[in-house]
Amino acid sequence: MNTKAAELREQGVDIISFAAGEPDFDTPDHIKEAAIRALREGHTKYTAVSGIPPLRKAICDWVEENKGVAYGPDEVIVTVGGKQSVFNALHVLLEEGDEIVIPVPVWVAYEPVATLTGAKVVPIETSEENGFKMTREQLAAAITPRTKLVVINSPCNPSGCVYSRAEIEGIAEEVLASPQAMVLSDEIYGKILYDGEEHVSIASLSSEMRARTLLLDGFSKTYAMTGWR
Repeated sequence: MNTKAAELREQGVDIISFAAGEPDFDTPDHIKEAAIRALREGHTKYTAVSGIPPLRKAICDWVEENKGVAYGPDEVIVTVGGKQSVFNALHVLLEEGDEIVIPVPVWVAYEPVATLTGAKVVPIETSEENGFKMTREQLAAAITPRTKLVVINSPCNPSGCVYSRAEIEGIAEEVLASPQAMVLSDEIYGKILYDGEEHVSIASLSSEMRARTLLLDGFSKTYAMTGWR
């Protein structure tokens, strides 16, 4: 659909595409200049699989400042994008017979990657009436002893919903009541907020929730770097 929209735009059609999560601004100049400088200085060789140490340290500092969660560099893995992060996380945590709870509508990557692991996808249907958000009651009904992972995406792609602090706290309580369950918190749109909405990271609620959360974030949306892979 994104390719089709681009083709129509080239033909002069006035079209607004909702097909891809593309920010409506350009990569900031200081980031472009830093990338050019790195190339000129020869930073073009293989790196550590988990990412270069200065980058992982900078990520820790940014996450603590912006999300209120403290991590060490050894707890950070740098990937080529959100999709690889999802692939890695699900293949580490899930195996055949496990269950993963996913509120829908949802970004396209989760269900196919979960299927590849052999896990069972347990979708939670959201609706306009509840703001396209998974409710605490829905989650409680969906969790079983086989639930290994609960996905939460706030702000959400594609619905745009943002979970309130109270809603995040309710979800956290349900997860903590199930000792085998963890959360994959997709926060890639955490800086794309409107109308005074607040982004709350579920990992920031408590040390217990931090230990049960895989936090996924990146540069592509916050800094308009979707093509920098």
